[in-house]
Formats: sequence, structure tokens, C-alpha cells
Amino acid sequence: MSYKVKDYMESFLVTDLETSIHEAADMIAGGVNDLIVIMEKGIPRGFVSAADIVSKVIAVGSDPANVKVKDVMTTPCVMIDPDDDLMHASEMIRRGNNHLLVVIKNGITYGIITPGSIAIKFGEYVEKAVKDVVRYSVSFH
Repeated sequence: MSYKVKDYMESFLVTDLETSIHEAADMIAGGVNDLIVIMEKGIPRGFVSAADIVSKVIAVGSDPANVKVKDVMTTPCVMIDPDDDLMHASEMIRRGNNHLLVVIKNGITYGIITPGSIAIKFGEYVEKAVKDVVRYSVSFH
């Protein structure tokens, strides 16, 4: 049985390349998660996490108001289709050492998948898989 990325993706924060790190930090502080997808003309170009802000800006003594997200963002954004299997997403994250996958189809960005979002939903995934196995095995008796 296949479980789709679209059923496990999470919402995300978004901004453009010219946003300052100070503004990005404010967004993260009041947002839904600890990273921001950086867009250029509607296309995901990279992302900035709270850890990036600390390690690439604060720890080196840079002024967050004078550093742009484009200067410290992680690239590239790895894309996945919302109809792809969740196990495929998990493999892409593990094999590519990716911090996130951007869920996109036909030029529309729908959400993100992170190791955390997979881990949080893993219990639900396993429960659904067990029910499917039981249902499948009962149908053969």
C-alpha cells in the first residue's frame, strides 16, 4: 500500500531572496516551523533554517539586519511531487542528506516534507500500514 507525500506534508514559511536575516528570524519566531523556503518568481531556490541563522550569521558576528537570506540559504531545493510515495520521500532525504523536500507540482508549491514531519507522522503511517496488511490478509481467507 502506498502513502502519499501530500498526506504528510506540512505548511511552510516563504520569503524572497532580498529578505534580511533579521526579518527571517522574526518570521521564524512567529511562524509554524523553524525554516523558510526562499522563492524567486514563484520558484523555490533554497531555504534558511534557524540553525543557519545562528551558525552563518550570529556566530560569526554579522549584523542580521545587513545580511540577506540569499547570502546564507541552503541550496538547491530538492523537489518532490505530492503524489509520490512517502517511503520515496524518506529515501530522498536520507540518501541526499537533505534537510527538506519542497512539495511541488505544475509549478505550484504545496508544502514541505522534513525528517521531523516524517517522524511525527510515522506512528500514523505504521498504524495505517498494519491495518492495510490485516485487511489484505483477511480478504484471502
